Amino acid sequence: MGFDAIATAILMSAVVLTVAYVLISGNSFLAEETIEGYKEIAHNSLRRLQSEVEIIAVNYENTSLVAYVKNIGGTKFENFASFDLIVYGKSNSEVFVSDYLKANFEIVKELINPGIFDPQETARADASVDLPQGNYTVLVCTPNAICDSYEFYVGGG
Repeated sequence: MGFDAIATAILMSAVVLTVAYVLISGNSFLAEETIEGYKEIAHNSLRRLQSEVEIIAVNYENTSLVAYVKNIGGTKFENFASFDLIVYGKSNSEVFVSDYLKANFEIVKELINPGIFDPQETARADASVDLPQGNYTVLVCTPNAICDSYEFYVGGG
């Protein structure tokens, strides 16, 4: 074996080792990015699981709908801009009603952090809607799609 054969063998070994290193580091990077993606998905899922609201009372009188909502989860909400208030149901004359309402939310039982809807605080949602006599449901949803509903009856008089 001559010098040129030894040099070629060394060069081929270096090329094989370089290609192996590139493949291993590429797979390592891909695995790391996949793990980071799964961590983010798990983190978002846990945030959703820690969010929970409960409608504790609903009053309806002369087109004024008032719902009291308590934050019973572990998530703080800095504003109510993305909260949804929906009312749906059926009147006594079998007319189906479904309205997305523009509600004004206000914290009525402030414990800490003024202006932030913290856990164990209660907020009041005021909206205007004309409902005929019948059975209805109010649905309140948080920005991360956690909802609670409350059924009520609108009577005559």
